[in-house]
Amino acid sequence: MNEPARRPRLFARPGFRRALSRVLVVVGIVLALIGVISARYGWLFAGIVVTGLGAAYGPWRLRR
Repeated sequence: MNEPARRPRLFARPGFRRALSRVLVVVGIVLALIGVISARYGWLFAGIVVTGLGAAYGPWRLRR
């Protein structure tokens, strides 16, 4: 007998990945803005890294 079709894992769903990437990009932009305004370059660097992670988690980067 056939198994019922299973739903993909949470992280494999494009909608979840899109939402996660948007949240990470917004958080990264806020961190970078705080770093620039307060001249704390550690915050700026963290913002750049988090923004890059958000871009990498986008739904177009999904590989199977």
